Amino acid sequence: MMKEIILIKSLRDFFSKRFLFLTLAPFFIPIILFSAIFYFGGSEFSVLLVQGSQSGDFSFLDESAHPILAFLLGFSAVHWVILTLMGVFGTLGVVLISLVIAMLVVGFLTPLIISYVRGVHYPNVEAIRGDGIGKSLLSVSIIFLKFIVLFLICLPFLILPFVSFFILNIPFFYLFYKFLLYDIISNGISKDAHSIMHEYKFYLLFVMLVFFTLSLVPFLGLFLQVFFVTYLSHFFLSKSR
Repeated sequence: MMKEIILIKSLRDFFSKRFLFLTLAPFFIPIILFSAIFYFGGSEFSVLLVQGSQSGDFSFLDESAHPILAFLLGFSAVHWVILTLMGVFGTLGVVLISLVIAMLVVGFLTPLIISYVRGVHYPNVEAIRGDGIGKSLLSVSIIFLKFIVLFLICLPFLILPFVSFFILNIPFFYLFYKFLLYDIISNGISKDAHSIMHEYKFYLLFVMLVFFTLSLVPFLGLFLQVFFVTYLSHFFLSKSR
């Protein structure tokens, strides 16, 4: 029942004019930027493939060093496979990179969101001092280094069928999970934040997994970053003494 109330309050806040404005800011900038880079870069590569197959001249490739590759590029079916893979992994890359950027942008808005949620719904929950710049940089660096290690561990599994389509989501989920929770706690949301996170760790893991899955949906994930912060703010503040 309490979780349903938190969800309703979060949705009401999210669809207010204030929060919709905060939502649109980190939504459009990264998706437009990276979509443009991917679109124009992919279009130029596609043109090179078509022109090369028609003329037999793959000037962008050292044919003497890679004769087999140059031979394969002469087939239309190979073009289709390459462009399809570019579309799939390119779209995934745009979404994941844009997701990381959106998380960073929303990170600057988190204090405003927490302050609003606290002032309107939980005025009796006392704020505490957040982490300083030095501690924040250290914590974020450690999280990112662990993400890099996990990412490198997952790379060899890309050669396995079926596994390759989701294996890279593991390190990105770790980054998403750690960054978002640290973003909430480091802003001094409550003195009980760490104990709440420990007590409800399985519920938070489930919620963050749902949030991350939604984030993988193109556009939707970028649009919902503010909602994720809003929901977590409600959750921590509602559980605080």
